[in-house]
Amino acid sequence: MKKLCAIWLLLVLSLSAANATRPSIQASNFTVSQITCNSVQLNFAYGNGLARIIVATEGTVAPNFVPVDDNAYTPKPYFNLIGNTAPKYGTPANCYIVYNANGTNFVKIDSLKPCTDYTFQIYEHDNNGNTTLYNTSMAPLITVTTYCLNLSFKTLFKDSCEIRNNYEFTNFSTSTIPGVTYSYDFSDGSGTVNGPVGSTVSHSYVNRSGVVLVKLTASPSYGCLADVYDKVRIYPKRVAIIDHTKFVDSIQCLESNYFVVDPKPVASPLAKSFTYRWFFGDSSDIDILRTMKHSYTKSGVYNVMLELLTNVNQKPTNCKDTLRFSIEVLPSPVGRITIGPDTTKRAQCIKNNQFIFNNRDNNLTYFKWYFGDKDSSSLKTVAHSYKDTGTFQVIHVAYAANGCKGRDTNYVSVLPDISANFKGLSAEYCSSNQLVTLIPDSIGGVFSGGLPVASPGYTFSPNVVGSYTLKYVFATKYCKDSTVQSFKVNPTPKPAIGPDVVQCLTGAVTLDANYTIGSYLWNTGAVTQTIGVANSGEYIVKVTEGNCDASDTVLVVFSTEPIVELGKDTSVCKGNGLILRATNPGNSTYLWQDGSTDSLYYVYNSGKYSVVVTNACGTSQDSVFIFFQNDYCDLFMATAFSPDNDLLNAIFKPEGKNMTVKLFQIYNRWGEIVFETDQDNVGWNGQYKGKACEQDLYLWKLFYTTPNGRYIKKSNASGTVLLLR
Repeated sequence: MKKLCAIWLLLVLSLSAANATRPSIQASNFTVSQITCNSVQLNFAYGNGLARIIVATEGTVAPNFVPVDDNAYTPKPYFNLIGNTAPKYGTPANCYIVYNANGTNFVKIDSLKPCTDYTFQIYEHDNNGNTTLYNTSMAPLITVTTYCLNLSFKTLFKDSCEIRNNYEFTNFSTSTIPGVTYSYDFSDGSGTVNGPVGSTVSHSYVNRSGVVLVKLTASPSYGCLADVYDKVRIYPKRVAIIDHTKFVDSIQCLESNYFVVDPKPVASPLAKSFTYRWFFGDSSDIDILRTMKHSYTKSGVYNVMLELLTNVNQKPTNCKDTLRFSIEVLPSPVGRITIGPDTTKRAQCIKNNQFIFNNRDNNLTYFKWYFGDKDSSSLKTVAHSYKDTGTFQVIHVAYAANGCKGRDTNYVSVLPDISANFKGLSAEYCSSNQLVTLIPDSIGGVFSGGLPVASPGYTFSPNVVGSYTLKYVFATKYCKDSTVQSFKVNPTPKPAIGPDVVQCLTGAVTLDANYTIGSYLWNTGAVTQTIGVANSGEYIVKVTEGNCDASDTVLVVFSTEPIVELGKDTSVCKGNGLILRATNPGNSTYLWQDGSTDSLYYVYNSGKYSVVVTNACGTSQDSVFIFFQNDYCDLFMATAFSPDNDLLNAIFKPEGKNMTVKLFQIYNRWGEIVFETDQDNVGWNGQYKGKACEQDLYLWKLFYTTPNGRYIKKSNASGTVLLLR
């Protein structure tokens, strides 16, 4: 029976091989699972083939490969350019056979790249070796992306010193792995610290210096790089010391002091440099040299500080060390010199000059003064006077009990004497408001006493009677001088005869000087206080008191009521004028009929003219009628004419009664005749040879005749006329 079954099975298999068929149903449910950074698992359901082949390519485009019948493909279960067997008929280089089997319904593909797209395609076949038949229609296709994990963090130090360090770590990682977590390990036994993406974690190291490794770990990593590292540098706080065995000059004398201090850096395995900042304890600026080199200008104890800042790659790390120590500067034995008597002034005038030199230091063992004028002294305090003017160099040398030596140089000046004399003041003045100007030898001083002196200008008025003392003081910063002069202000007589006198009645007028002190002298020769006068005139009296005198003047007018005689009524020829005179002696006023107030009145028109004359003795008035005829009396010549086409006064010609023109000529200022006629009633129009003459003064000459009874009278006349334009 068993033998029969075996024969039947062989028969069936033999028939199957002989009748192999192409699969008609492709695999289905083609999916992916268990994705990692470098592998994926492909899952599928069988079709009706006896096996299946899976082709892979990198990217999202379907593989450029279709299996060919009668070819058997050897698979590699990983994506690798090396070791794959290419299809018999050749395919693109990025297509690989990653599966060819009839076993399980899943396969794991390894050796993939992280963060990369891959496309897989599955084909059913009859699994018949080199005579395999493939189903190439509608082959299932799937694309998958492997997981990504890019670990990255940044380290920032706030302070990197050993004692007070502070570091910050920020996670900049990226990942597509679901549920990944991150943790830091600071390699100091403090354990791990959670550090999500984007967060900043702070950490300080305790009693630690040197290079320390910091690790960031991701979990799960699914085949990606799980750890990333960075180094932090922790710098020792104490980076320098002062070797006091070599610093032996910490106490020096002020004279020529010079301190040199060289700090010694502490050995460290870390590459670094330093920035030095010296603070000398005085008002000096900060120094940034490594070695302290400094001199002090004053004695005392100074607290010196050195700051050392650690630099890495020329950048500061905020790691700072501070060294402090004290140095002492001993006072100079010449540091307490005074020069008096006024210690604020180093100059005096030569007159009575005396300088007092003193060293106030009580710890001196030696002192010497050299005054600069070939004289010297070994006294601690000495007074010295100079015989000449000039600037003198004073040198003082002293030794102190502490061993310090000092030499100091000062300068004193001896100035020429100044003068406070002044001119312009007289011994006596007559009281008045006139200005007296004083002239000092040196401008800029001050007057005091006496009457107030105005400055600048140095003027005063001797307007108050009395005796005075005037003092002038002139001072510079170093010298002072004064001068005193006396003067006297005497009273000035004030005669007052009174106002001018107008005497209307006959008899003498008494004039009084009205000043009862002194002597009198009138311009009449009288020497009495009062005089009598009977004639009009100006009278002057001069009154003298001591060496002062003054005068007064009065005008005396003997007058009567004004007399006005304007004359009889008068007839005047055409072209003439008339002057009416109302003049009276003395201080008289005039009022004419038209309001005019002159003593003379010019009449050119017919009418009645009247005037009222008033003086201190009364009032008079008079009037007169003036009649102007229509004809010229003999000859009338205008003094100006204007040929400007307005037909008014445009022609210059002779005017007169019963006159006959024989010759009428006009001359210019150069003696040229510009017009000439021998005809009556013919005049000059202001032109010469058809052109207008310039505005100017012209000379005229006239030869004419007039009847004289039964005779003819020949006459001539000349004058000037103004041509107006």
